[in-house]
Amino acid sequence: MEKVTRGLPESPARRAASIARVGARYGFGFVFGSRFLPRRRGAEPGRVGTRLRLSLEELGPTFGELGRFLSVRRDLISPDVAAELGRSEVVAKPILPAEVRARVERELGNTLERLFVYFEEAPVRTGPFTQSHRAVLPGERPALVVVARAGVRRDLLAMRPVADLTRRRLGDRLPLDPSEAVSEFAAHANHRRDMYFAAQICRRLRGLEGLQLRIPDVYRGYSTARCATFEAPAHPAPPGGEHYRLASEALVRLALREGIFLADLAPERLILDGPTGEVWLADPTEAFALDPERLRGVAEVLAAVRRGDVDGLVRALPLAGGHVPRDDSVLRRELRETMGALGGPLWREHSLEEVRDRSLEAARRGGAQLHVEVAHLAQFLTEAEKLGGDRGSGIVAAAESAGALISRHRDPAYVAARAIRRLAQPDALADYPRQIHAILGEIKDGEVEVRFRHGGLDELISKVDVLANRLVFGLLIAALILGSSVLGIFVEGGIRLLGVSVFGLIGFVFAAILGLLLLVGIIRSGRL
Repeated sequence: MEKVTRGLPESPARRAASIARVGARYGFGFVFGSRFLPRRRGAEPGRVGTRLRLSLEELGPTFGELGRFLSVRRDLISPDVAAELGRSEVVAKPILPAEVRARVERELGNTLERLFVYFEEAPVRTGPFTQSHRAVLPGERPALVVVARAGVRRDLLAMRPVADLTRRRLGDRLPLDPSEAVSEFAAHANHRRDMYFAAQICRRLRGLEGLQLRIPDVYRGYSTARCATFEAPAHPAPPGGEHYRLASEALVRLALREGIFLADLAPERLILDGPTGEVWLADPTEAFALDPERLRGVAEVLAAVRRGDVDGLVRALPLAGGHVPRDDSVLRRELRETMGALGGPLWREHSLEEVRDRSLEAARRGGAQLHVEVAHLAQFLTEAEKLGGDRGSGIVAAAESAGALISRHRDPAYVAARAIRRLAQPDALADYPRQIHAILGEIKDGEVEVRFRHGGLDELISKVDVLANRLVFGLLIAALILGSSVLGIFVEGGIRLLGVSVFGLIGFVFAAILGLLLLVGIIRSGRL
């Protein structure tokens, strides 16, 4: 519910000032200057993640959703802060009935009584960006009307100056760029409020086979960019536990095979049709679809994970829109340790959430960065698994879907069709000759440099160094033993103990200690 000042909504400038005041109360006044420093709470939580979560929740549902948006980026922020932001309670108050009526009538260009036989004022689902209502169209056709909430654009505009100020004040001390994060969130929020794209996703889903979910049709005459009307079951009922499990597996398969996922997987989106027993995805709004090339990159990543190929995994991350540091030695080590700790990429004893958390933590420690949509896809998989309630069913469905995705992108027919599509693009035939001409020009001028990089050579060199050091150490011990033996046998004068020269005995004992330490080191390495 928007705050009201003198009967009018807050402007973006006043909203930005409210952000500064709330931030100062939770200990972030240093970002906004000395003006806000005295306004701190006497007893504020000590952890940064907790204070940030509480401040975002106080600012409203749009900011609370920003916290959840940032919590997905576990490849950039620390696990404790991400977990705290993930607990943000995005509680959006329902839009007032008069405001809903005014918005629907303005979008559809007619009065509510003429548009619908019946329109339920109480919402079925209330989210931070959209709200859905049951209705009946002429001809006794049940429908679900989804309306975009107002005030979101004002909040997004207020976030930008605050993010820019934070970037100037804190600079490189933050794990991510605040301005870039707010820009990504603004695009994310606008996409979730776009009903035209929701209608396109609906039509695409209706064309899929074997989905195991009923996808509603869109009533185009009752839909605009900010208000969409979908068909609904005649006898709706809340699904049960078994229905949720089947829907969970269907959503996991849909995300991995087609790259389509929901930003807000609320249980209210699923409705059971009593007479038929079908589970409807009654509210398909706020859906995302990965770009086909990015989905192909995800397939390459999953193929490398299934093979246990760390080098292939690092090479495939940029294909999925990710970023890999120039020096990827730390990333390779972290990924190798993570895959070894999991005992395999897709095992039933691990949940999708555990696999997601460990993988993104390895990426964060190694300096890698995922594409924002791929990170949200991983978040959706964990939410879909929790919806089913079975900890092992999600990973099994993910394994099967990953295999199907890899097989589809390795199919020769798909590869040939993709090559034809790329060659058929207008810029392809014009760009390739320019690239060849540039390469030939560099060869002519002697500016071409060829560099060879041997995979695994650094590890081999380190092993050879260890072996050489042990060999030298062993020769030194042997020399000490021989020298002390010579001293003990042939030296007649000097101090003697039990008939043996003390110098020879000391050298022999020292050599024995060194040899014992070398033996312990070899045994502990497991390569005896």
